[in-house]
Parts: sequence; structure tokens; C-alpha cells
Amino acid sequence: MFSKRKNAALFFLVFSFFPSLSFAVSYEEAYELEKLSPVFAIPLYEEVVRSSGVGDFKKTASSRLYFLYEKFNKYLPAIQYQTRAGSLKNKKGEWSSLVKTLSDGLGVTPFSLLAVINSCSKETPVWVPPEPTVHPETGELIQPTPPDPYRVLSKKENHSLIRLCYSLKMKQRDFEGWDNIFFYLFSKDVLTKDEALPLWVGSSIQSGKGTPYKRVFLSGRFKELSNESKSDLLFLYAKFLRHNGKFESSTRYFLTSGTYSSSKRGKWETAKNLLIMDRKKEACTMIGDSFNAGDESEILMKKICQSGNWDWVQTYLPALKILMRENPDPVFAYALEGGGREAIDLFLKQVGSKTSDKDDDSEEDSESADILNKLIPPESRNKFPFWDARDKEADLVVPDRAKYLCKVIRRPFFGTPSIQPQFCKEVSPGSLETLLSIVAEEEEEASFAFADPAYLPLSVKWIWKNGSESESNVEPALPKVLGPSSEPGPWNLEFIVYRKVLNRAYAEIRIKDKYFVVSVKPSYVVWSKN
Repeated sequence: MFSKRKNAALFFLVFSFFPSLSFAVSYEEAYELEKLSPVFAIPLYEEVVRSSGVGDFKKTASSRLYFLYEKFNKYLPAIQYQTRAGSLKNKKGEWSSLVKTLSDGLGVTPFSLLAVINSCSKETPVWVPPEPTVHPETGELIQPTPPDPYRVLSKKENHSLIRLCYSLKMKQRDFEGWDNIFFYLFSKDVLTKDEALPLWVGSSIQSGKGTPYKRVFLSGRFKELSNESKSDLLFLYAKFLRHNGKFESSTRYFLTSGTYSSSKRGKWETAKNLLIMDRKKEACTMIGDSFNAGDESEILMKKICQSGNWDWVQTYLPALKILMRENPDPVFAYALEGGGREAIDLFLKQVGSKTSDKDDDSEEDSESADILNKLIPPESRNKFPFWDARDKEADLVVPDRAKYLCKVIRRPFFGTPSIQPQFCKEVSPGSLETLLSIVAEEEEEASFAFADPAYLPLSVKWIWKNGSESESNVEPALPKVLGPSSEPGPWNLEFIVYRKVLNRAYAEIRIKDKYFVVSVKPSYVVWSKN
């Protein structure tokens, strides 16, 4: 949707403010932490500047803050600082290096960049165009010009600034203002449907407005989604599940998002989930290469993985409390509480999600029909989302020695499952529906695997019937893309997952490094022995 270079320049999001973690911070504390870890001193200096009166401490803290913003490429707060200080240009009239670096990175002019930063940092009322005026001399109609940010974001050359505005609106919690901008740009065909859908879903998750699940589900039915948008939608759905405490499911969708695009992003968010689920060893093996060097959660994750003890965290606590209230993150929660249920409770309290995980596929009451038909026209919709294959049949090729279907404990996440005999039921060949009816437990979510008479897990192959057809949401003119049902297989079946709250069965399947979790209809999946 946007280039990697432009996305990198925009990775600075801060979200909501939670007063429950407010406390006083001194300049001395900030200065001492800067000696140890400069990036973590930033929130402390910000707190000093916010809470101090006029005086030397505030002035000195502001000076240190600007230096650290520049050092760690925190473009937005640095430019906002320069704006307040009146130092966007030097004495020669040249733009500051920060303004020039960010505008060059986004491919826009400094004037457009600053116009968006200034206008999107304020509330944005809906713009209703007044009647055109008549030129007094020529008699020509003069069409009214919209104010910023509508005007500047409508220009083709400023397309990369739309996500910048989105980020600022989410930070300001001006969700209504973002909706005004979003629907204006979409109505003017500035945003394509492929670009618009992740923004539409993302704002609902941030604001709690609308039904996030429905928005994700409906967006996934758009036939012409690019791989980047597929990745973004699955990433957003994973965040939605995480904010609702569904860490296992969230982890699977983060990994699936990385299969389509942004693999490093998917792995890092997966590692965060594993960490807060007290699977530190798995989390630390997952992170791999840096995704966003300089990001506080990434730096903290690496320190957690590299440290043999927990003594060092005490010095970081003041900064972590501020970061946690401004940008709730599983890594911050883990560090503050030392893991355990307390870390999960803190994280869920801070994200404050009140959304429902109800799986309602209907389009009633989701959005107005007019908006929905523009975003996803009926003729451009698939029957199911791209990760849903409930209309496809499949075969399970199971070894002859298969005897049991067992509920498994998934530790480690992608390692050999832990099987205990008391969680196994003897099964005969048949449909997946029959098998699940035998073993279904009274719990919200469970994972199942096949086992032999010795209760050892078996390698099972998954083969789609008529699977050689291309996925319906991939245009014929585009290169064929490997998707959950575009290749017949054989796929390796990792687990069968049953989510009671949704009354859904999912297959986790893999070919080499391609991994998908896909919804299936159990009666369409037949088990046959090899």
C-alpha cells in the first residue's frame, strides 16, 4: 500500500492516555536514566516538561528532549517541538534537518508535511462545501476550496501523508475527525478500496466504534485485496484478538499476516504475545532480525532475552509506567509485573477493550448500507474472506497407526505437542465434524492433533479438493500467490483448532515457510487412512 521507506518514517504511533499510571518525575531521575538507556529517558523528560513550571529544569529538560528526539529519529515530536520553538528554519532560511529528512522520506514538500502535522493535530470538523461564488468580472463559477487537512491530503503528490494524519488522529483520539477526513478522501477517489479497508478497520479497533470483527470480516471479502492489505487486515484482527485477551488466536493471525507481507512485523508481534503468555524462551527465539530499531518495546524485549536476572528493571520502572499508559504493549506489561496473570491483567486494563468477539457474518447494523456498498461493492465481494475456506472440501491423509484425536497443550508454540492420555479419544475414520463432536470440551478454545496407540503425535497431510484453482480474490493478470486454498497440497496439518465462542473449526496448515490458519467446515473435511 505504501513503500517500506515511507512506512518506516511513520513508525512513531502513540495511542491513548490512561491517568491510572500518572506520577511525579524529577529531572534527576530522567538524567540518570539517560546515562543508562537514552531512549527510555524520553518519556521522563516529557513528563518533566509537562509538569514543571517555568524555570531552569523545564528549559534544560526541553533541550535534552530535543536532542534525544533527533538522535532516535522521533520525527513528529521533534518537529512539533521545533514548531513551538520557532526553529523550523535556520538563519539562512533553510529547513531543519528533521523536516527535510522526513519530507524527503515521504516524498512530499516540507510545506505539505507541516500543513498535515499542524491541521491533523487539531480537531477536524466535517467540511460542508458552501455554494460556489460567481467571479464579479468573468461571471465564472468559483468552486470553494476545502481547508486543511482536506485540501492538502486531496493532492496526489501528498498521498503518503494520509497515514501520517491517521496516526496523529489516533494519538489525539479525534476519531470523529478522522472519520470526516477518511470519508471525504474516499468519496473523492483519493483512497482506493484496497488502501481504505485497513484504515477503516484500524480506526474501529482504536476507537471501539463499530464492530471490529465485522469490519475485518467484510474487508476480507473484497476480491482485489493486495498482499499488503491482506497482511494489514490480518495484523489488525490479531491486535483486536489480543486486546480481547485471546493471545493464542492472536498469535496465529500475527503469523499468518507475516506470510502475506511484513514478515518481521508478524514475528515481533508474535514474540510479544508469547512473552506475555510466559513463554519467554519461545519469544526470544522468534524475534530474529530487528523490525524497528530504536523502538522502546523492541529494545526492552532484547534486554529481557539477554539478561540472566531481573535486577536491572527497577531503574526502568518510571519510564515503563509512562510508556504503558501512553502506548500499552505486552512487553511493557511483562516488565512491569514480571510476567504471570498480573501482566495480562495490566495489559488488558490499559487497552480497555470493550468490543465483542461475536462471530456475526451478517452485514446488518454493521455500517450504513451506503458506506458499505462504496467500500465493498456487492459485485466485488467474495462469499467468504480470504482466510475462510468453509466452501471447500479437503482430505486428511492420516497414517494407518492413527488411533486417537487428542486435545493438546501447545508448549512450545510450534514444537512437538504435549499429549496426555486423559485428553485423548479413540476415533474412527470419518468427517472432521464427527471427530470434533466426540472430543469437544467445555472450554472456549482448544487445539487437537492425531496420535498413535502410544499417544505419540502423527504427521498428517491436508489436501484440498479442486485446490488447483487460483484464489478467487487474486486477479488473473497478477502472478499466482500462494494462499490457504490456492494450492492443493499436500499441506502439513499442524493442529485443528476449535473455538467454541465462534462455533468454528480452524485448520493450521503449512508448506515450508508458508503458514495459514483458515476456517473450515468440518463436514467438508474427510479423514482417510494412508
